[in-house]
Amino acid sequence: MPANLFARLRALQRNARLYLLSNMLQAVTAGAIGVLYTLYLSALGYGTDFIGLVAVIGTIGAGLGILPANRLVAKLGWRATLIWSNLVGGVAIAAQLVAPLPAVIVVTTVGIGASVALVLVVNTPLLTAYSAPEQRTALFGLNNALVFLATVVGSLLGGVLPEWFIRADMQGSAVLRALDPLLVPGAQARAYELALVVMGAIALPSIVPILLMHEERTEIITTEGAEITEGEKETHRPDTPSEVGGSAWEGTHVAQPQRSGKRNRGRKAAANAWRVTWREQTVRQALAMWVAARGVIGRFAVTQGLVGFGAGIFFPYVNLYFVNRLGASPAYFGALSAALAVVVAGASLVAAPLARHLGTIRSAIAAQVASLPCLLAIGAFPLLGIASLTYLLRGGLMGLTGPPLQTYLMEAVPERQRVPASSAYNVSFQVSWALGAGFGGWLITLAGYRAPFLAAAPFYALSAVLLAIWFGRRR
Repeated sequence: MPANLFARLRALQRNARLYLLSNMLQAVTAGAIGVLYTLYLSALGYGTDFIGLVAVIGTIGAGLGILPANRLVAKLGWRATLIWSNLVGGVAIAAQLVAPLPAVIVVTTVGIGASVALVLVVNTPLLTAYSAPEQRTALFGLNNALVFLATVVGSLLGGVLPEWFIRADMQGSAVLRALDPLLVPGAQARAYELALVVMGAIALPSIVPILLMHEERTEIITTEGAEITEGEKETHRPDTPSEVGGSAWEGTHVAQPQRSGKRNRGRKAAANAWRVTWREQTVRQALAMWVAARGVIGRFAVTQGLVGFGAGIFFPYVNLYFVNRLGASPAYFGALSAALAVVVAGASLVAAPLARHLGTIRSAIAAQVASLPCLLAIGAFPLLGIASLTYLLRGGLMGLTGPPLQTYLMEAVPERQRVPASSAYNVSFQVSWALGAGFGGWLITLAGYRAPFLAAAPFYALSAVLLAIWFGRRR
């Protein structure tokens, strides 16, 4: 297996290998942050209502990052976009660790969300650009596998490091005594802060592979949004003032020198054309989403919105429930998170044969309904062993629902509607998840940690009922 993995890595282009390395380093840190971040905020004294607000703000930041992503990549190039994204995210996280004040956390969370969104937008096109068609499927699978393994490692490290720092603090470590004026008050909060610093240091080298990559621009974007390949550069001639003045054509396609006045007028025309194109594309996308929302896509968006809202109510606070309510150690929850990742990955492999046996929609509905007793049991029986087992079972069952639902949606809509369908499917879940996180934090403040698990179940049940009504009888 390792020999086969290394052989597949050697067969990839240099840029693809470097990008995989960068993704792995970031995934290790992301896995640890998933375990530590809300525990860190809780140890600082912030309530779950504020933690829910941070989750909502992060989603808003992601939306602000996705909207201009295509234009940024076209203007700056994917390499510069990735570098700036990593820098913005890194500075934002560092600011939260240096000055964890409410205003600082809220403002920097917007930057973190935008940074993550930009990376997600660039990820698939970049992997596609630096792989041959026959390598593409293997490359995407390899990227998912390596990111998954790195996330598991990060979850385990995120659970172990705080306990290690607490022991070092109790033993009077000279290094920790020297750092004491720079750290937040409270032994537990300091342990989480130091663990986050260490995991952030692991992510820092992830920018080095990006810097080593060569941006081979095989196409350029004109001010009118048309793609001109390298082979067409010599034969293309600008016909409009906006093209003549565009920076992509200056000195390349126009033989005679231009006066500065003409060049400035051309640049203004190019900027105006860029704004017009942006408005036209925004209107077209909005109309496409409106048309899509009236049929199959809209119904799928409703069902996923219900699941997203239900997940948002409890999932951001699972680590707080296990550690603060059930008495689990951070190391225990880190191991539990790693085990959940393995269970979900295994479930995604079983999803396809199960869907062939039961039917695509029926398998998803059956798995979602079967997960409800597990979700209720997590909150109804506040015992560490029972909650851990049902948490893993619920995660595995929900892991069975995603692949068949996505497959069914892509087959149920015409090819021209697949991009709007995928966008509606994912956006409805993410936006609802953020709203659910805000509601869940408020609910915990009022009724305690067990309430969100009970409150989330009706949303999952309603989603399953609507799936059965709208799609259960279709082939």
